[in-house]
This record gives sequence, C-alpha cells and structure tokens, in this order.
Amino acid sequence: MFTLNIAQGEPVIRATEPFEGKSVWLPAALLCILAVPFGWIGACAPAIWLSLVAMENAHGWKQAAAFVLAAVLMLTVNSGQIPGNEHIALLPPYTDSDNNLIYASLRPAKAVIALTVLVFMLFRPQPLKRKDLPVMTAVVAVPVVAAFFVLGPSLKLTATIAVAALINLLVVCIAEEGFFRWVLQRGLGKLVGERQWLATVAVAALFTTLHTGWAGSALMLGLVSIAAFGYALLWQLRESFWACVLAHWGVNLLHMTLLPYTA
Repeated sequence: MFTLNIAQGEPVIRATEPFEGKSVWLPAALLCILAVPFGWIGACAPAIWLSLVAMENAHGWKQAAAFVLAAVLMLTVNSGQIPGNEHIALLPPYTDSDNNLIYASLRPAKAVIALTVLVFMLFRPQPLKRKDLPVMTAVVAVPVVAAFFVLGPSLKLTATIAVAALINLLVVCIAEEGFFRWVLQRGLGKLVGERQWLATVAVAALFTTLHTGWAGSALMLGLVSIAAFGYALLWQLRESFWACVLAHWGVNLLHMTLLPYTA
C-alpha cells in the first residue's frame, strides 16, 4: 500500500511485478461505481485504469500505444465534450475587495482522473525520499518568490480557501500530475532516451499552453511557465510522482493564501 516515507536513496517504485488477475479486473470493476455519481464521465474510469495497467504490463510498441491511449482518454474526459462536467460547488466562493476569487469546487472529470490515478498508485507506491526535499523546495520557492515581487502580497485564509486547497491537492494536483508526469513525461522520456531534457521542455510547454485560459494575462502565463518547468524538471531529476504532486500543491497553496488570486 502507499507509504510516504522519508528515506535515503534514489526514487523507486516499491511494487514492479506485472498486474494480473484480480489486480487488473477488481479495481476496474470497483471504479465502475464512479458512474453512479459522475455519469458518463465516471464510466470512463475503468478504461483509464486499464490503460495505466497496460503502460506497466506491455512492452515495445504496445507499451507506447498504452501511453498514448492513457493520454487520449484523460484529455477526452477533461475536454468538456462528455456531458456532466459542470463545477460542483462545496461552498460559496471567496471574494474580497482586492478582486480575489477562489472557488471551493471541483469538476467531475478531474475527480474521476484523480481517483483512478490514486487507486493505481496504491499498487505502485513511491516513497518520498530525503533527497527529493531540496529540489521540491526550490521548485515551490522560485515561482512563488517571483510572483511575490511581480504581483505583491495578498494574505488571506478562510474556510472556503482551506476547502479549496484540499480539493486542489486531492483532485487537481493528483489528476494533473498523473497526466503530465506519470503518462506524458514518462512516455516521452522512454521515447527520447538519454535526452530527457526534450521531454522536460515539451511537457512544460504543453502544461503552460493548456493553462493559457486560466492565466488570463501574459504576466501570469509567464509565472505559470516558470512553475511548469519546475514541475517537469523535478520529475527529470527525481522521478517521484508524489514529490511532483506535493510541489505542485505547494505552489498552488501559497498562491491561494499569500498572493493575488484574481478572476
């Protein structure tokens, strides 16, 4: 099962045996339950699961096809083309006189992807290593400090922001790092071999591009690109899924609580 241990040494996946029998089909069957609260979007969870399993079990061109299939499935689910992906609000949004706007809400698509990835990671646990921490700290600090000097401070913390931060960790960060790191950057990394920097740059550029609508301005997009490169570089250097998730969340958490978070 998943353990978050602080230990010395390089990142490892503690379970590398092939998925087979019940370890393949029982989780897929249980994930079908997500169709009850999330409809057609939830019904896609077993397919995403099976594509993640195929990424580990297959070899050669079949493994490459599994990486592509997992990416396509995640993109399709999150594209808004499948009905039922409207925001689910848990609390009224936070607003203030500085034009900050923070929603304590989630989209079913990212929730389904996050839950599927989380179940998968229970079968492929990655301990957090002591050597991960300095790189994680740098990845969080660089974009936050840059934003602090460019945008200025905006301190805030309410129940809505706390719930929004928890949703961000459990849904947004796990779903996005599952897509960008575990699927895309791992897959591209296998393709480019020793030239890992190509995968790092490509995935960082795609992350920035897909956040263009959210950023809202060229300045914010520049800050997003700094964070995006940091997440991708963290994976290149440490290859730890949970290190990337926690670093991603660290940036988002400090953005919500210390920096302007405008509509």
